[in-house]
Amino acid sequence: MQNCYYHKNKETVLTCSRCNKPVCNDCTSDSLVGIKCIDCGSIGKPDILNVSFKDFFTIIIASLIFSIFSSFLYSFLIVVILNIDILGNIQSIAIMFLKVITLILIVLFGVLNAELIIRISRKKINKTFPIISAITTLSYWIFIYMFFSSVFISYQVWWYQFFYQPVAMLGLGLSIYLSYSRVK
Repeated sequence: MQNCYYHKNKETVLTCSRCNKPVCNDCTSDSLVGIKCIDCGSIGKPDILNVSFKDFFTIIIASLIFSIFSSFLYSFLIVVILNIDILGNIQSIAIMFLKVITLILIVLFGVLNAELIIRISRKKINKTFPIISAITTLSYWIFIYMFFSSVFISYQVWWYQFFYQPVAMLGLGLSIYLSYSRVK
């Protein structure tokens, strides 16, 4: 064990990847490759780690707009499909098919939302991007509920049928996990 270069009373096993000084966890700096000490880390952050307020704002707004648009579109499609009278005797099979499609589209939305965030951020790295991705993926599900409870009020029972059931909840959890881990 060595003592930290900056804190002589702290033992550490970490060393700076640039100058090989022993450093404790408090004295490290974010780096793409290895651990950097405070001095070597202050030389300059790579562009991939420099995230501005504008980047955060753009990512949040674009992801929320994508979430609102996708949730309205899918809610509208479900209402249109449920109003088609040609289903007749196979309506129960069609409803089961819509439940499966709903599960697939909830998971797909999480992946597409993550890809949108990666592309808008220009593949920059930040610890809050996965959290933003997970929250906006959850907002997709919430916006669908809002559309069914305000715009498509007479179809609100179908929201419970398609989106508030164990399989859809599992799909929502998987979608949030995939969006979080894909951006991470």
